[in-house]
Amino acid sequence: MTDPRIEFVFGEVSDQLRSELKAFWSQYGKPHQEELKSFRATLSNNQKRMGLLKKPISRQPAAISRDQSGAINGVVFVVLRELETSRDLGSHAYFQRMYVIPESRNPRLANQLFRAFLQGFDREVEKRDHRAKVLLAENINPGLQKASMRRYFARLGFQMLGGNQLGGEIWARKLKTHFSF
Repeated sequence: MTDPRIEFVFGEVSDQLRSELKAFWSQYGKPHQEELKSFRATLSNNQKRMGLLKKPISRQPAAISRDQSGAINGVVFVVLRELETSRDLGSHAYFQRMYVIPESRNPRLANQLFRAFLQGFDREVEKRDHRAKVLLAENINPGLQKASMRRYFARLGFQMLGGNQLGGEIWARKLKTHFSF
């Protein structure tokens, strides 16, 4: 097994990468949505619900993984959203989600892709919207709602906030911010 080629691409999407991502989502967008629906169907409806999010402001890729042939096989993307102010998380947040194609899924790749995303996202303070004080992660996959995965997220600096209306766990990680004129 060779190491995946992982690239942090937040704020640096070339026309070539944009084209590759469009092709990736053209092929995997529907399976991704179907997978999310199946996760939601298997989750209990008795979880505490949190109404955090308003309409998305922007959506963009933040990190990608490539297989041996150079094709994209995993994407971490972020969505900037305005928040309901009742949660004491600030007025805005970045919402993160990751998708790895089924034939490339393994814990090592997921860990490397997620950590590369976090390191790059932490480093690129000036590229992020200064109004976003937190990074939110929704763990809708039941495999991520195990004690070992909860410890993993806690070690990475996330704090669990509760569940949402989709049946996922919402985790928050504070972001350093920088405002300049």
